[in-house]
Amino acid sequence: MAGGAVSVVLGVLVAFLWHSPLVETTGVPEMVGFAVFRGAEAALLWGGAWLCVRGWNGGPRPVEG
Repeated sequence: MAGGAVSVVLGVLVAFLWHSPLVETTGVPEMVGFAVFRGAEAALLWGGAWLCVRGWNGGPRPVEG
């Protein structure tokens, strides 16, 4: 759950605070930067949310069989 929270916080920071500076620093075309960095931001946010929910629900279940 802690890893998910860290991922969500990093996703929010990148999405709202560091997006433009990252695009400008890397020097990639604006459209490519938008697509790549927004994809990474979405992965951080969704992945972090998934990890938080999985941790909240008790983690991985043992395999039945």
